[in-house]
Amino acid sequence: MRKASVAVVLGCAALVPAFAVAQQGDKGRAAFRAIYQEMVEIDSSATTGSCTKVARAAETRLKTAGFAGADVQVIMPKDRPDDGNVVATIRAEKPSKKGVLLLAHIDVVDAKRADWERDPFKLFEEDGYFYGRGASDDKSMAAVFLDLMVRLKQEKNLKPSRDVVMALTCGEETSNRINGVDYLLTNHRDLLNVAFAINEGGGGLLSDDGKPLVFQMQAGEKIHQVYTLEVTNPGGHSSRPTPDNAIYRLMAAAEKVSRLSFPVQVNPVVREYFRTTGPILGGDIGKAMSAVAKNPEDKTALGVLLADPSYNATLHTTCVATQLDAGHAPNALPQRATATLSCRVMQGSTPEQVKTALEGVIGDPQVKVEIVKRREGSSAPPLTEEIMAPIRAQVARQWPGVPIAPMMIAGATDGRFMMNAGIPTYGMSGMFGKSGEFNAHGLNEKIRVQSLYEGRDFLEGVVRAYIK
Repeated sequence: MRKASVAVVLGCAALVPAFAVAQQGDKGRAAFRAIYQEMVEIDSSATTGSCTKVARAAETRLKTAGFAGADVQVIMPKDRPDDGNVVATIRAEKPSKKGVLLLAHIDVVDAKRADWERDPFKLFEEDGYFYGRGASDDKSMAAVFLDLMVRLKQEKNLKPSRDVVMALTCGEETSNRINGVDYLLTNHRDLLNVAFAINEGGGGLLSDDGKPLVFQMQAGEKIHQVYTLEVTNPGGHSSRPTPDNAIYRLMAAAEKVSRLSFPVQVNPVVREYFRTTGPILGGDIGKAMSAVAKNPEDKTALGVLLADPSYNATLHTTCVATQLDAGHAPNALPQRATATLSCRVMQGSTPEQVKTALEGVIGDPQVKVEIVKRREGSSAPPLTEEIMAPIRAQVARQWPGVPIAPMMIAGATDGRFMMNAGIPTYGMSGMFGKSGEFNAHGLNEKIRVQSLYEGRDFLEGVVRAYIK
């Protein structure tokens, strides 16, 4: 999962609530930790690893627990033997409603051992943190879901009101691969016949002194689109330069894009997040949040939030240059110059609208703007009472008095595929942390030990409520 906002944090609350204390003696905690360790220690990165190894290990545990036949399957595209996904189902004898999907990805971002303080594919527990690639993103939730499916299957008196489906998928971190949720929805839609899904994307925010401030629930995300700016030119010998230089023209266009600010869009989810979180954070940022929640056109308050990269990302579409490719020889005038733009597009805006905006601000017909990676936009899922009531009850049990803040994330998750398939998808983990501390995708990725266990308690609580 790609995360770019203070609203997308993982970690844990520093206080141990009564519900978590009750779980401290859980004999299954050691078994859960073993699942988590096994997952982290299997390299499932695109370059050097294999999702299939993780999927097969999960399959073994599921079959040992009693899953059989079509109720547990490892699935991958024929030409991608290392891109395995595992889908498991607990079937209700007399279902009264459609199922719930527990969704997590098992692929991780590449990690070079030479750059890390510790072996990225070994689980280390130090100073209250678990370290390892995927420790937070997203093998934390994958391990929680696998552990829960095993325990639910072993309960003799379990009578769920609906099917419980778990999909541990490959390809979320490497979206250029045609696999994962998109592949399952296209080729095995029958396995995902559910009413809604629980996914990554939400967490919880801790104060500087480690107190839980707000429970965060993802209810929407921006859509990643990739564009190129390209200038072509006849070129020539560098000893005879001309004013019409492809690199200079591209640089001028890129400079204009750097000053482009797309219109602010304070959508209902962002507004509610500001309303809930502003009074808790306080300070200039908190005051600005509260002001924008009251008046989305408050220019002074918007200026404060737009100056912060995290909140700037949640308020409007953004485009930023990420790659350059120009020229073909050091002694020749450039015949081609290309810049790549990474755009995170607000829900409700189309890729074509962004393209038009880029062309308009550049104002140069010799700069060709193209959409090179187009993704369909998605809408925010509805926050129904069916979804919210179990969350409110569990949050009140584990973190009394902590408010719930729906949020839109600036990064991307597999939720975009689910929403476009008509399956409302909600990001929630119950794993609190300070802003940015988990360092997903970066060096020495980590998650608080207590965070992982509290997330396990939270997710079990809401899933049991959904299937009651």
